[in-house]
Amino acid sequence: MTIVQTTAASIGRLGLAAAAFGRPTVGRAGGPGAGGRSAETATGARLSMSDSLYELLVNAAIATGWLSERRTLYGRSLGKDAKVMVTAKDVLVAATVVTGAAALVGKVAARRESPADWLVSEEEPSPDGAVDAGGDGGYVQTMTKLNRTFALLGVAATPFINFALFDSYHPHPLRSFFSLW
Repeated sequence: MTIVQTTAASIGRLGLAAAAFGRPTVGRAGGPGAGGRSAETATGARLSMSDSLYELLVNAAIATGWLSERRTLYGRSLGKDAKVMVTAKDVLVAATVVTGAAALVGKVAARRESPADWLVSEEEPSPDGAVDAGGDGGYVQTMTKLNRTFALLGVAATPFINFALFDSYHPHPLRSFFSLW
């Protein structure tokens, strides 16, 4: 793999990890000093334009990183097991991107439909109550959970792909010896 291909694959894997484990708490917007109006998400983080942009970039990184890695993998001769694992990760990455986009659309739609006075309150709203006020809380929570589940499965599938690739590139020496005769 070239350095560009390796970089693209690494960015895609980092995007999957970001989707699986969520945004770091240090970078979350909407703290006491944020000053802007924002809505609570299903995970308790405040949703602002930077959160929407973050999720959009994560989904784009996942898709472009995996498509680049997939193109590189299919450029080589792969064994049957490696092809099956790459196809399985195709499904997991596609599901991650689709559910991530669906959750993002649901969050943006809920934010646009919610009244402005709901966003400012003296008491700290619960994460479930804040999302349910827009009417799409169940949808957003379900999509977010599905997104994280598919992303975790995509992260977990990576070692199995690597083992299948290693076996594909370096077949078992004993089988190779007997296949010469």
